[in-house]
Amino acid sequence: MNDNFARQYIHITGIVQGVGFRPFVYQLALQYALVGWVINDSEGVKIDVQGNTDNLEQFIIDLQQQAPPLSRIDHMTVTVASLWLAAEKPALFSIEKSQHCDSTTVCISPDQGFCNACKQDIANPTSRYYQYPFTNCTHCGPRYSITRALPYDRATTSMNSFALCSDCQQAYQNPLDRRYHAQPISCAICGPWTRLIDYSHNHTFLSATVSDKTELTQQAAIIELARRLQAGAVVAIKGVGGFHLVCDGTNAKAVTQLRHIKHRQQKPLAVMVADIETAQQLVIGESIEWQALESQARPIVLMQKSPPVTENQVKIPRLAVNVAPNVPYLGVMLPYTPLHYLLFTALAEVNATAVLVMTSANVSGMPIATDVQQVEQQFSGSINCVLDHNRPIVHACDDSVVHYAGGKIRTLRMARGYAPYSQFGYQAKTITLALGAQQKSTIALALPKQWVLSPYIGDLNNLDTEQRYQQTVTDLQALYHVTAPQIVCDKHANYHSTAFANQRVIDSKRPLNLLQVQHHHAHILAVMAEFNLTKPVLGFTFDGTGWGDDDTVWGGEVLLASCADYQRIGHLRPFRLIGGEQAIKEPARLLLAMLLECYALDDIKAMQLSAFSAWSEAHFNNLYQLWQSGSRSPYTSSMGRLIDAWACLLGLVDKVNYDGQCGLLLEQAAEQDIYHIPLSFQMTADGIIDWQPLFVHVLPLVGEINDDKRQTWINSLAHGVLMAIAKMIVTIAKQHPNHAVVLGGGVFQNRVLVNKIYHQFSELSQSLYCGEKLPSNDGAIAAGQLWYALHHHHINPTIKSQEP
Repeated sequence: MNDNFARQYIHITGIVQGVGFRPFVYQLALQYALVGWVINDSEGVKIDVQGNTDNLEQFIIDLQQQAPPLSRIDHMTVTVASLWLAAEKPALFSIEKSQHCDSTTVCISPDQGFCNACKQDIANPTSRYYQYPFTNCTHCGPRYSITRALPYDRATTSMNSFALCSDCQQAYQNPLDRRYHAQPISCAICGPWTRLIDYSHNHTFLSATVSDKTELTQQAAIIELARRLQAGAVVAIKGVGGFHLVCDGTNAKAVTQLRHIKHRQQKPLAVMVADIETAQQLVIGESIEWQALESQARPIVLMQKSPPVTENQVKIPRLAVNVAPNVPYLGVMLPYTPLHYLLFTALAEVNATAVLVMTSANVSGMPIATDVQQVEQQFSGSINCVLDHNRPIVHACDDSVVHYAGGKIRTLRMARGYAPYSQFGYQAKTITLALGAQQKSTIALALPKQWVLSPYIGDLNNLDTEQRYQQTVTDLQALYHVTAPQIVCDKHANYHSTAFANQRVIDSKRPLNLLQVQHHHAHILAVMAEFNLTKPVLGFTFDGTGWGDDDTVWGGEVLLASCADYQRIGHLRPFRLIGGEQAIKEPARLLLAMLLECYALDDIKAMQLSAFSAWSEAHFNNLYQLWQSGSRSPYTSSMGRLIDAWACLLGLVDKVNYDGQCGLLLEQAAEQDIYHIPLSFQMTADGIIDWQPLFVHVLPLVGEINDDKRQTWINSLAHGVLMAIAKMIVTIAKQHPNHAVVLGGGVFQNRVLVNKIYHQFSELSQSLYCGEKLPSNDGAIAAGQLWYALHHHHINPTIKSQEP
């Protein structure tokens, strides 16, 4: 009889905690009449199960094919065990209490948007979750932002101070309930609550029923907030991973006030809309973009703005022009928490907007605020009110941003819904901490059986963000119960992350090995890490800046790269950054520097380019002397800076107000091209990508273009330079047919460029890789550094100090 029975021990790793995996296993075991147990620990989910061999076989198949929606199985091992003796055999299948192990190989789930079942609960007057803004279940809700330690249990989250009421306790303990071991489970009786904090000096925005001494909470607070937004207020709302600044997206005056408060004058703002129907009035896109918008991760999706419509076609108020001025795209997201849903319901009840500007609550450049004191410090006297709540945010996490390019949804900012990003499988010999770059910083951690990349932190150019960065370094290691004996960082001596790495080595009380990776090599390695590439590749790493091995500023590099090393086989022809960093803010300086490589100063003046029209003779001469001096005008091979100069030549930008502005405006113009003027780089035998032919072709035309044709000319030349970059990449790729091609760096966030490259590669047999889950920009540098460290076999056992 025992021939028809078997016992198996199953170990599953991946995102399998806090996602309803154990009750899923429990219900599956009941379905197939199996006995045994399932347990969570910091090594994953472990199952000891016995039963009919056919049932057991189907049980294992269903484990993989029907896993809960938020779970991710990275690895599953099945070991045959001896049948239990009659006296030992469990009578039933059970869920055992979580245990802690020293080895931490479990993945933590990112925060997720609320599910349809919970949406129905909060809309149902007969449900005890009716209008409760913190409703969640095992299939949705906060995860990373509330987790203090692993394994993921209520006691190790910021929900530990909220004692469960009897009803929630019953649901929490019932394996057949959707909220079984949903760690953030709560209701209006036992859980967190919202409150409205009033900062208005007059009571223009207050409803007649609200007095000075009344503190509104829960639904009353949300309703009052809706009234304030309807009246044009700028408010702050505490979300999952931080606060948002919010205003009516159809009220231009309110948007102007928000921009003033945030110190963001021109950079596009994102909006949250009530539903998909509202979004369809604002943007157009491919089906894959709509799928991303509606996905449970609920990212901000950059989509094409809808074309202008006539008055009788408008179903909702027009979006204020100053939300995303002079750009082709609008960042849109849907409500991802019950609180957001209830707010839009309240707005509808008072006949208010279904479009809210919703941007991170921080003065531009600062980290996102996570408690009301930080909001008050940054915006005291500037905002009308705050909708606060008392569930602590353990880890800050901004909104993720994605767009569609090259036939794929690609991440631009990896945060809520996507991060922490974890990848299982590579056996790290040494636990390693990667410290990322200066801009769009993230950190990464290599553990024994997986590596993890943190959410986006920000640019390390102020003390507050540096402190948030350092806290993330501490928290990520503490979360996984490790202290890395090896760290890896960028080679740029002036990066805060590099200085931080060196200081850790100096301050360490035990041996701490330090590795450094060249910035552009790390860009290629990040793509290799995402796609698990280990063979040498042909890498194009195009970005704004990064310190090169020859002490110049790189950014237009062609590398034959392996996991451990690289050879620079080509690069953009260098030109000077006149005045260093100032040239990045004033791209006319970049244009002048490129022209000075090819023409005499007097000849450039004689061209009478509009980019220089505001310059006096003295200013022209001063910049020329600065260019000649060299010491304050370093050479760069940056493709990002070439794009800035080209945008300036075309009159698209005068001064740069935000990162990526020139590329975005060039992209907008290129999308409107109808004539396709052919432009080409010249590539020399020694690998120099010469941009001079672009100017030789274009400059004679500048004075001959009539004003009525100028925009058409601008569009064609914008398209032409992006097409020239794509053709150059294909040409070089054909010279290395045995190598897969990898694209890395912020320039490859340009969707026109990426579309052109992928279109041309469709006719080639070479594999082409560009970041999808990980961003092409510096947000993935830490992953590239980690990939280098994972393949770097020489570990120095002694402390190695490298001076910044």
